[in-house]
Amino acid sequence: MSDKKYIVEIADSTGHSVVEMTAPEIIEKANESKGSWVFVDNRLVEAKEIEGLDISADSKIRIMPGIVGGSTEEEQTYTVEVADKTGHSIVEMSKAELVKTANSGATWLFVDDRMVSASELNSMEIEQGSRLRAMPGLVGGNSEEVRFTVEIADETGHSQVEMTKPELIQRVSNCDGTWVFVDNRMVATADLAETDLQGAQKVRLMPGLVGGMC
Repeated sequence: MSDKKYIVEIADSTGHSVVEMTAPEIIEKANESKGSWVFVDNRLVEAKEIEGLDISADSKIRIMPGIVGGSTEEEQTYTVEVADKTGHSIVEMSKAELVKTANSGATWLFVDDRMVSASELNSMEIEQGSRLRAMPGLVGGNSEEVRFTVEIADETGHSQVEMTKPELIQRVSNCDGTWVFVDNRMVATADLAETDLQGAQKVRLMPGLVGGMC
């Protein structure tokens, strides 16, 4: 059995700590508190998987209380910007409330300008400094919804396709690092839903100067 040690961040009722632990020690610690979540490089894993994983020395490992059985007084909350028919507001929401909102199907959730699904939220570790937005989803509606000509530059070359606004948002959200330009103005993914494309003369998608291509 390997005695290799890893740097592990632990969050529990006593606060936060950083310790060196072997894989068996990580498993034992996670199993001490029923429902604990273990993250390896921001990916949720089961404690029993740890010994079988190829964990590099610089991997980020975290152990923290899982969100089960509803809210508790200790449950972490996040500041969320909410846009709906009543206007804009800022509210505090727990992880469970965020997942419930995403599951409703009527609301899109963005974390740092990337649209995320309820299933992603379940296993995602959200940093306190992240920007969270909730806004009405563009679903249903007119089957003859307006389509826009979108220029796409990727590893295959250049192309032009016709897209509705929901299709445009979905494409960008599924391709990390893509930049969106509307008439030569870069627009964040989370702002696309509220951007008026009707009068736009040119919409372009292209790889950002970070993180590669999709």
